[in-house]
Amino acid sequence: MAAMSTDVIATKTCDCNTNRSLDITTPRNVHLSAFYKRSFAYYTVKLRMPVILTNLIDNLVRNKKQIIERFGEGTQEELKQIIGEISQFKYEVQTNKPLKLLIEDKLLGTSPPDVKIYNEYIQKQETLEGHATHFHTIWLLTECYMYRRIWQSFQTKYCLKNFDPFENQKQQSFASSLPLIEKMGEYLIRLLDHEAEKTEFIQLLKLNLWGNKCDLSLSLGKVGDDNSLFDTEVMNPFILCDESEKIWNLMISESSSEIIDIVFDNAGYEVFTDLCLADYIITCKMAKLVRLYVKAIPWFISDVMKHDFFWMLDQLKNSSNENLKKIGHRWADHISNKKWTIHISDFWTLPFDYTHMPKVDPDLYKQLAQAKAVFFKGDLNYRKLFGELNWDPTTPVDQGLQNFNPTNLCIMRTIKADIVCGIRKGIAEELSAKDEKWMEKGEYGLIQFSNKIVSID
Repeated sequence: MAAMSTDVIATKTCDCNTNRSLDITTPRNVHLSAFYKRSFAYYTVKLRMPVILTNLIDNLVRNKKQIIERFGEGTQEELKQIIGEISQFKYEVQTNKPLKLLIEDKLLGTSPPDVKIYNEYIQKQETLEGHATHFHTIWLLTECYMYRRIWQSFQTKYCLKNFDPFENQKQQSFASSLPLIEKMGEYLIRLLDHEAEKTEFIQLLKLNLWGNKCDLSLSLGKVGDDNSLFDTEVMNPFILCDESEKIWNLMISESSSEIIDIVFDNAGYEVFTDLCLADYIITCKMAKLVRLYVKAIPWFISDVMKHDFFWMLDQLKNSSNENLKKIGHRWADHISNKKWTIHISDFWTLPFDYTHMPKVDPDLYKQLAQAKAVFFKGDLNYRKLFGELNWDPTTPVDQGLQNFNPTNLCIMRTIKADIVCGIRKGIAEELSAKDEKWMEKGEYGLIQFSNKIVSID
């Protein structure tokens, strides 16, 4: 991957010349931050983040024996160090300490490329805000920083350098979702028997949307199973903006590009539905190539990494369910035949919204521009697409994207944070009157589309 630029602009989030957050809701058109007590950002930093860190420590302690058996005797001392480091970090979050700079990899004597980027960004925020603490800087920065600090504890060790501390939870999520996966697999096999049809494609989009409810960072790592995910008729009223038909029209249209990109979110059932969509696109000749974008490091508990993808393929190929076995071999063939390719970029795990991509990683922006469309999955991608700003919910999608438009964008997300654009006037007010926390629970979804394109040199 080409070197990424560190020349980014810091953003003033609030007038926080105080160590206390304000007991107000987030004002319109400002960055989401735990500085505002009546926000999901505040709830996340105060409660969710410490619980995630506590659960991680508990899981390491509980699985200590298996980890040592897998990685060797030297692992025991490293685990002790890691647990201490994560416990210290939890204290920093809870006591609103300034974000510490990331450290170099002492084993290599050099820094991973994102260390300089994180550190320069933190320093710029400190210069602009006076201090960059967990409650008083951009929510996106402090939440991304938490997962990067977790990874630092492993990356700077010898035995556990490449250990994914969320691997077990992701695999348990897959196992708990097997009844849904089997049902989805049976549905896909039926779909692939004939040519693309509008109603079937839109049904597949909606199944894919509701798969995004399976988010371990929202459930704080608890694995569950929601049988309602497959009943799209019942779920239709919960889609607050449905532009499925626009996506269908694009997919069947003539285009100079025969590439579709999918930027993954969660492992488990959701990524299975992503790949069902990818298979349908290839089989129905809507594209010749689907590029699949995974995370470079363990991220937000359940985000897909390359090893999660291949682990799932192995589970499918060895399944006792004939449909899943057939699908596993089909998908392995798509990889072998280069109909699907897997792509890793450090940009996805930086603390930036996507308006920074043309400057920080222009090569990635230009790569996305090659595609006929990019499917962005999930809540964190949505936050990054729309600049982590508290928009008026009726703000048009193209305005909210702020010129992040490398190509046609298909944006699919269940709402798990207090940021939304592109819904009809009055909808947000009506839902808030029923439940003021409606934007935090993942009960409502969006299927949105943008065909605005902004090229860069």
